[in-house]
Amino acid sequence: METLPFGQPSIVSRIFRDKRVLRDSYLPPTLPGRESQIEEFEALLSPLHYNEPITHILFVGKTGTGKTAVVKQILARKEAEFKNSFIRFEYINCSRANTAYRVFYKLNRIFGILVPPSGLPFDVLYDRFFEALSRSKIRLVVILDEIDIPSRRGNRLLYSLSRINSELDEETTSLTVVGIANTVNFLDRLDERARSSFNPSVIYFPPYNADELKAILLQRARLGLRDGTWEEGAINYIAAKIARESGDARRAIDVLRMAAEIAEKENSIKLTVDHAKKAIDAVNEQELGLAIRSLPLHHRFVLLAIAKLLASGDERPGTGKIYRSYLTITRMNMAEPLTMRRVSGIINELTSQGLIETKMSYGGAYGNTKVVTSMIVSPKRALKLLGSIALR
Repeated sequence: METLPFGQPSIVSRIFRDKRVLRDSYLPPTLPGRESQIEEFEALLSPLHYNEPITHILFVGKTGTGKTAVVKQILARKEAEFKNSFIRFEYINCSRANTAYRVFYKLNRIFGILVPPSGLPFDVLYDRFFEALSRSKIRLVVILDEIDIPSRRGNRLLYSLSRINSELDEETTSLTVVGIANTVNFLDRLDERARSSFNPSVIYFPPYNADELKAILLQRARLGLRDGTWEEGAINYIAAKIARESGDARRAIDVLRMAAEIAEKENSIKLTVDHAKKAIDAVNEQELGLAIRSLPLHHRFVLLAIAKLLASGDERPGTGKIYRSYLTITRMNMAEPLTMRRVSGIINELTSQGLIETKMSYGGAYGNTKVVTSMIVSPKRALKLLGSIALR
């Protein structure tokens, strides 16, 4: 047993060396599979060494593809390089600062300008920030993580920030936006004015493949788990499974942590493929439970219709069957049904969220149709989860 600072004994984990390493918040010393993105980002930042302005930058890729990790690793390095210089970096998480007002509230705070968290006209916030920035004679690099979120409310934020340089003396002062977007077609969603003003250099982050996920998981296992407490076959299984499903490194790391927790709970001396399989089921169930609670009502109805058909033995229900089952469910829940076209769109949305898998079935008695082949968890388990929120 180990002793905590206040003298209380603590149980030494049989499996874990440092559980923090298996959390998404942990920043490892290296980022396997993202070497080319790091190199590209470094190159785009290089003019700062000569006191020259840099272009706006956009990181694009789905969740769990290493965008934030790359930014934070390079940010830490550059802040050390440019300490006490004319370069300033500011990281803003737009899941919290989710409006243009809240972003400019934080930007004003950089210069010690105290503004209320709400209530002022936006133009006042902009003018105060602009005046402070223009007097500062610095190169300000603003990282907007999850820039998709405030941009859903309009393009004012990006347009306002990206046009500032045209009013500054770029010989001494500039502002660069480094946007991080989870929406792959983010630029296409901007209006022409904002897109033209922003005009970033784009760095694409593809989903991780199995070899890259294996390298990430091996790194985390060696740092976070005790020597000899895990089978490489379990790592290979998780990497291959997640690569096929999503290529999401966060999810792969969650599964590894969950597998280690299951192994420890079962008093196993080693994390095995069996523990990895149980962990994937547990993580899938957690994700589905969270997703169900956030889905609109008719999305839940469609998911319930699919679960009922698959559970009844229909291995590949098509859109028509799903719609008929959906109509029955809406009647039972006294809800006004949507059109078949809208339900077809909901099936596409559930697919893009990873809750179901679909494929096109060509030919046959009903011509070409989309069929559902599986769900993220077993149909029976999905029915139980949907039943827990009083759907029938």
